[in-house]
Amino acid sequence: MAELARIDPDPAPPVQQSAPAARRLPVRQMAIAGAGLLMAAFGAWWLFDRLTNVYVVDARIAAEIVLISSRVPGWLVAVPASEGSGVATGDVLLQIDERDAMSRRDELDLAVRALEADTGTTRARIELVDARTTSRQEAAEARLAGAESELAGSLSEYEIAESDWQRAGTLRGRNLVSQQDWEAARNQYRTAEQRIKRFEALVATASADLHEVESERAEIKVLTSELASLGASLAQKRLEAKRAGAQLGDHAIKSPIDGIVDELFVDAGEYVAVGQRLLAMHDHTRQWIKANVKETDISHLAPGGTVEVTVDAYPDTVRSATIRRIGNAATSQFALMPNPNPSGNFTKVAQRVEVVIDLDEPDPRLLPGMMVEVKVPKSR
Repeated sequence: MAELARIDPDPAPPVQQSAPAARRLPVRQMAIAGAGLLMAAFGAWWLFDRLTNVYVVDARIAAEIVLISSRVPGWLVAVPASEGSGVATGDVLLQIDERDAMSRRDELDLAVRALEADTGTTRARIELVDARTTSRQEAAEARLAGAESELAGSLSEYEIAESDWQRAGTLRGRNLVSQQDWEAARNQYRTAEQRIKRFEALVATASADLHEVESERAEIKVLTSELASLGASLAQKRLEAKRAGAQLGDHAIKSPIDGIVDELFVDAGEYVAVGQRLLAMHDHTRQWIKANVKETDISHLAPGGTVEVTVDAYPDTVRSATIRRIGNAATSQFALMPNPNPSGNFTKVAQRVEVVIDLDEPDPRLLPGMMVEVKVPKSR
């Protein structure tokens, strides 16, 4: 009975068990409130960042893509270049069969040497004719001049003798001179007449000799004209040989820049035509960024302004860059199918203006076409 009396049929709950339940509710509320404050702070920061900066998320890395083509047709016999390989200026990228071009150049070289030999022969003939006829022409001119001088002197003597004989004939008719004096005057007249004929013959002979020499020297003019024709032919063949040499060099297609081969469009053994696209390459040391900025944000940009760049491939690195140029027209002006809005229905859309940005420190890991995010602080 004593043990039954000590048992309490309706014991009261202990007071100590209500304290943990009371503390759990304020901790949950505090966690929710802290998360809300963090979200509000992040939202405020995000809003402030968007209001004070211009963001372009669809910018891209750009570079000079060089398309290599052929200037001559032919079969590809070798393709030393490979996709992704680096090449230097002057390295052979592709080799076209050059046997026909080499034969053509050798043929023209032989033609040039033959014309050079003909030119030398003609020039030697001109010198020979000139040397052979120059002294003869001088001698013929001297003989002609002497004969003409003698003829002029004999003409004076003839005139005197003729005058004396006529006067003697007149005096003889009057018996004022003797028969002997008259005959002497007649003989002098005849002698002067014979001298004139002799010197006229000498003049004619000297003149004929001079004309003969001059006709021989006329060969010099013919040879000179022939030499000019040979010179023109030689110049033409030299130009053809030079062009053939250039075409022979074009069979080895060389790199115009230091760069990287991006893509090959042909394989060894294929036949290529003039102007056919063979490979594409770019200069990895000359890269920039092209960003299409909304026209409503373009007033915050200026050439020379500093921007921040984040490449999607390397998001942990923030790069500094400088605005090089702002486009002079919206990109829609260069669309293949512009929208002139002829119907009158109009939906206003913010246009884009191309902005070119230069990286302050080029990175060879950046490849053309990579996506880039650009951040530009607003100027006002």
